[in-house]
Order: sequence, then C-alpha cells, then structure tokens
Amino acid sequence: MKILYSFQCQGCKETFDRLTEYCKVTTCPTCGSDADKLISTPRVSLEGYSGAFPGAAMAWEKKHKYIPSQDE
Repeated sequence: MKILYSFQCQGCKETFDRLTEYCKVTTCPTCGSDADKLISTPRVSLEGYSGAFPGAAMAWEKKHKYIPSQDE
C-alpha cells in the first residue's frame, strides 16, 4: 500500500512529499541526491472535549437502549 511520506534532501535541503511504499531513503527530484524520510506527526482525531470516542459510545447506547414492550 502506498502512503504519502515527507522527505528532506541531504544535498539541497529541499523538503518534498512522495506517494510511495515505506522506504527510509529516496532520490531528490531536484538535484538527484539521497533524501531521508522525515518523522511526521500522527493523524489522530478525537471529538475534542472529553477524550471519548463518540462513535463507540453511541453504538453501545443504541445496542443497549431499553425499549418498553407493548404489555407495559
């Protein structure tokens, strides 16, 4: 699976992105020198105010919701 990675050239110090399989070194498109993979921040998204995962909580709530029967 190809993923977008960021690289920085060892020669010209240009930073660029490349859609590729995992690799630590690639070739710079500008000067042809080796470029090292940069460590990027993970892309994690929570709902922002309690740290909970609202999708899981809503699914549990829906699955365990009390529905009164017609006899009551």
